Amino acid sequence: MKKNLILLSFSLIASIVIVYLLVFTWVIILEKYKSPHNFTNSDTMNFHKKYSNQLHHVRGKYWPHQSLVDLKKEDYLFTKTENFSKNKRKNILIQGDSWAEYLIYKKKSKAVVRETIEKNNIGLINSGTSSYSPTPMYLQFKILTKDYQIKPEFVLALIDQTDIGDELCRYRKNIVEDKNGIKRIKKELNSGAAFDYSKYYEISEILIHDKKLKSFHITNYYFKKFFFENKLKNNKCKFDDITKYLYDLDLGDKIYFKKRLKNYIDYLSSVHYLEKVFLVTFPHQKHISNEYKTNMSDIINEMNFSDKVFHINFTDIIDKGEFPSKDIFEINDPASHLTDHFQALYISRVFQIIEGHL
Repeated sequence: MKKNLILLSFSLIASIVIVYLLVFTWVIILEKYKSPHNFTNSDTMNFHKKYSNQLHHVRGKYWPHQSLVDLKKEDYLFTKTENFSKNKRKNILIQGDSWAEYLIYKKKSKAVVRETIEKNNIGLINSGTSSYSPTPMYLQFKILTKDYQIKPEFVLALIDQTDIGDELCRYRKNIVEDKNGIKRIKKELNSGAAFDYSKYYEISEILIHDKKLKSFHITNYYFKKFFFENKLKNNKCKFDDITKYLYDLDLGDKIYFKKRLKNYIDYLSSVHYLEKVFLVTFPHQKHISNEYKTNMSDIINEMNFSDKVFHINFTDIIDKGEFPSKDIFEINDPASHLTDHFQALYISRVFQIIEGHL
């Protein structure tokens, strides 16, 4: 019996060692520590981590997505297209998800924005971040005001159809509140979920501070990641989980989303120096084909906001024949982003409407 236990223990230890050596070899040969998302210095990494701890996530390290160019720290939070100034006719902050983010690097859209702000003497900052919805936008606005003294007269809030699913699936379980309201949104931790930068923080920390033993520490990290990620795999919000609410939104979820949207808009309305809040909504391809039953524009139209708030409703604009609806979306894009050409037309139309309020 004793010999069997010794043999079993030896076999178990030998198996663990063999598996560890295999993973160690895998890390070395395939260089599993290399990634364009890794950080090269602690200062930038800690900045990214600090605001991710408050906002769930910030922009990715190599942002925009097609451009492998190192960012300044602040670019993880916002991009200054034109500096704010008292000498500007108006200072405008753009908030939103990837619809706002894309305005910065899609060529035609970028050119339209640049031409418009120069023509109208506008200061413009874009803080659009993929998958942001009213709750992270609310927290982001407070951070931009407190930490960077960004105080716009106008906010242009692009409220996407997927904001509903982001609020309900991605953020609801991670919101931290106290007696004063929403305090922060916890970031994901070794979940393998979208926007979870845990892996890059840990690997970057090793590469920055312990290069000599990097393969050993990174092997240990992958073992830890394997066990954590298996436990948390059901917490991921995949795109189907986000969009399912557009097919059918029950009353309880609708009330919850309205609560989060109202919190964001009411806060903006309470800011004394903020003159106007423009809410912009646009239908997705499956709204036009009548597959989606829930439309963000309808939800906003059901709500009451202050006189500061103006809804730019592209569902109505399209229905009136004032904006095209055919072949306007990126091919095979389930999130229904507009092509560069039509996004340029879209933002041009938005600014035409805003110009009437300057």
